Amino acid sequence: MSQIPTKSDLFSNSLVVIDSQHKKITINTRSIALELDKRNGDLNKKVRYLIKNGLIDAGKLSLTYYLDSSSRKQKSYDLDEESALQLVMSLSGKKAELLHKKIAVSFIQMKAELHKWRKARQTVIEPTSICNDSIEWLRLALIEEIPESRKPKFLYINIQSAITKAAAQNARTGRDEMTANQLKSIQWLEAHVHEEIERLRGLEFSAVEIRKHILHILKAGCNEQEEVVTV
Repeated sequence: MSQIPTKSDLFSNSLVVIDSQHKKITINTRSIALELDKRNGDLNKKVRYLIKNGLIDAGKLSLTYYLDSSSRKQKSYDLDEESALQLVMSLSGKKAELLHKKIAVSFIQMKAELHKWRKARQTVIEPTSICNDSIEWLRLALIEEIPESRKPKFLYINIQSAITKAAAQNARTGRDEMTANQLKSIQWLEAHVHEEIERLRGLEFSAVEIRKHILHILKAGCNEQEEVVTV
């Protein structure tokens, strides 16, 4: 179970956010409340009123929770663009009018960011497939050279984990959680691993030597990334 965010966590991001899996763009009622100097509880009531009167589709929002300054569990809603604009339009005052435009612009910007990310994600698919073909050749070659070793069994995991760590500093980072720049790094690394395996294969290096070389260059890439981060 994921940890409930605190109020400060909830406002650490921009007004409109893309979820960690890059599937949805939403705005939280707490963010709207902060912009309008209103109580989140009052906005929650307004959301439920709009749902009851058919002005907001309950299927387009999700109930979330956060911890207030007294560490008490409180409710809020994640709203899509249509629901958020409907909520703000139901409110009166100059701040609500200005926020309506601000939310609309923020959703446009986030849609552009999401499109950029999805384009980067798509470009990784072919290099990954080609790289995995080379890894499979190397795995089979290792089985022939060192049949009693467990290295062939874990070759794919070891190489792909090293690629992920070199690109994202964490081997457990999922592709859907990566930034567009990290995906570009993945694309380059996948292509580089494929090229290196094929190059050394053409030079008739042993599978054991090729495996050692690939893991070495990926580890070196990880070290370079860590140096950039810590500088």
